[in-house]
Amino acid sequence: MIPEYLKYTPSHEWFLWDKKSITVGLTQFIIDGLDKLLFLDLPKAGDEILSGISFGEIESLDRLIDITSPIAGEVIAVNERLFENLNILSSDPYNHGWLIKFVTTETHLISELLDAREYATHINKIQPTPTIRQRKRRVKNMKGKRRK
Repeated sequence: MIPEYLKYTPSHEWFLWDKKSITVGLTQFIIDGLDKLLFLDLPKAGDEILSGISFGEIESLDRLIDITSPIAGEVIAVNERLFENLNILSSDPYNHGWLIKFVTTETHLISELLDAREYATHINKIQPTPTIRQRKRRVKNMKGKRRK
């Protein structure tokens, strides 16, 4: 499920603007694509984040992913609970699994991010799910191969 009240980037970060600050997290899609989470690196409160430049990274057994923002700003809060328990990120990425909160003068850029429908289309292009017709063909082909 992709929450409709959030905005998204093609690199799988989500954004929530509450008129005071912007909260950033990682989507369920990218988290599900990672094996066991090992390490998380985030900036500290007071640090500046720059548009398009990595402000953190998450490491799993099989991948290392840079976390970026298309919006620059100043970090005002970091989810310290994640450093104690990375499983929060896996189990609840849209609520308790948020990464940072920041303030910015570039709030107009929020409207340029993907909405839930656009993000769903984006991830379907990355990993398309077979249609029912395609699934039936595969089953028939597999049955045919077994008979030989």
